[in-house]
Amino acid sequence: MDTRFRPQNRIQRRPRPSVPVPERAADLMGEVLARLGGSGRAREFRVFECYTRVVGDTLRARTLPERLAGTTLFVRVASSALAHEVTLLRGEILARMAAELGPDAVRELRTRVGTISRPRSEG
Repeated sequence: MDTRFRPQNRIQRRPRPSVPVPERAADLMGEVLARLGGSGRAREFRVFECYTRVVGDTLRARTLPERLAGTTLFVRVASSALAHEVTLLRGEILARMAAELGPDAVRELRTRVGTISRPRSEG
């Protein structure tokens, strides 16, 4: 009998390592920009994206980050009542943003009442 085909001579295979779960491109973009430090429009993009993520669905639908001047984020809101609400939530919003972007990315949040228009793709 040929000894090559005996079970004790089989090569023992190691188990395959687990494959990591794929990440969303939006999450990766934030990480890449964070590592690079970001400046100008890249930094502004990171701040806007972070703002829309941390404020939740209700405020996301009725507010829009408009511009970043230094460490001050200007946000357009749909009404003066909503501007007051955002002002009251300012500390919590800034704390959530600081947890993701670092303490010096955005230090102040200012509101401006105006029409909120979104691109057609956002629905």
